[in-house]
Amino acid sequence: MVKQHIAAALLIGLLSATSSQAASVSFFLDQSNRLPDNVNYLQVTIADGAAGAIDFTVSALQPLLDIAGNNFGIKKFAFNVIGGTATESGDVSALPDHWRARDGGRMDGFGLFDIKLVTNKNRNSQDPLTFSITGVSLDTILSYVDLSSGRSPQGFSLFSAQVVGLDSDWCAPGVAGACVTQAFFGGTQAVPAPPAIWLLGTAVAALAGRRMRRA
Repeated sequence: MVKQHIAAALLIGLLSATSSQAASVSFFLDQSNRLPDNVNYLQVTIADGAAGAIDFTVSALQPLLDIAGNNFGIKKFAFNVIGGTATESGDVSALPDHWRARDGGRMDGFGLFDIKLVTNKNRNSQDPLTFSITGVSLDTILSYVDLSSGRSPQGFSLFSAQVVGLDSDWCAPGVAGACVTQAFFGGTQAVPAPPAIWLLGTAVAALAGRRMRRA
């Protein structure tokens, strides 16, 4: 599953001088396959954890909380692994009950991801969703900032989440009665941070440009 991305290597190089001081990086998921785009629906934070672990927190933001209904929460979440990092699904730990990790998976409209977390229990959606990656040598918080691949009509994304339990009055245009109760989300937008993090935005843009040229 190791991927070789020149632009991904650029990202690591750009941030090598600052990654040792960075405790965490965060991104907004502001694109959706069912709801309007350019709204910050969720936030993904990757942080240095205890004993070399990398900790993930995926949280719904107010635009989703405002339309939360019964059994609201995150049902699926997917992320990527920078080429050269030997992370597999078995390295994911501290998942909630009834959740599992698997290698590879598609997220509706946002392409193919390296690792996908899912739950099959109707009442086990999560908000926030937290988990850790452990036992991987030399990985950092930047090892998990890479774009999806494959067919991605919604656009390539660093992460993607499915959220269920929406109580929304917004209905799909032209589809009578097709009101939104669940949706997929993705995005590449970095949460504003100290000046060094703007290098990350440059590197993500390089990733996107290379992906588009290869499409």
